[in-house]
Amino acid sequence: MHICGVDEAGRGPVIGPLVVASFSIIEEKIEDIESLGVKDSKKLTPKKRTKLFSEILELSGSHYFRILNPEYLNIEMKKQTLNEIEVKAFIDAIIGLKVPLKRIICDSCDVNEMRFSDNIKEGIFDHYPESEVIASHKAEDKYPIVAAASILAKVKRDELLKKIEEEVGSPIGSGYPSDPTTRRFLEEYYKRNNSFPSYVRLEWKTLKNIKDSQNQKKLV
Repeated sequence: MHICGVDEAGRGPVIGPLVVASFSIIEEKIEDIESLGVKDSKKLTPKKRTKLFSEILELSGSHYFRILNPEYLNIEMKKQTLNEIEVKAFIDAIIGLKVPLKRIICDSCDVNEMRFSDNIKEGIFDHYPESEVIASHKAEDKYPIVAAASILAKVKRDELLKKIEEEVGSPIGSGYPSDPTTRRFLEEYYKRNNSFPSYVRLEWKTLKNIKDSQNQKKLV
């Protein structure tokens, strides 16, 4: 039976996808993950993350990526909350492994860990009625298997963001609203096109602020 970890990367950015990654390995080999020295992806350098990404995938485990593109998020966020969207993405990532699971450990995206756990259990019940589900805040700091999923999600999102940047042909930054490079790119794009590109999350308040600011300047 496998032990599974699930985590996401890219919940807060205004540019690029939200990536949920799951990783599982048979219980007897769980120490193989621990021996790699995995930790929360945010506490690792890009070089170290990339190295660990390859090492994790070389283990005799299973992994799955559920990638939520901005176009999808723009539609779904008009109908449901980001937490609800993420619950479904976590469920997809777990079921996508297609291996027998004894225990599933998730980084909780909900402030209420028990509610998040119950929602995951309900969603996977038909596939894994006997599996234990644990949801915890900062799970990547407590469980190496979740840290592994954290690394997979982060590196995959960075790869996808890099592709966007290459297609655009100019720096777009990290994609987070607080990043000056990201904000400058969005401001210049809107100024030129009076709209935002398809790889941008339209429901974010950052974009409304940029639009309001640009429109105000036109009135002056």
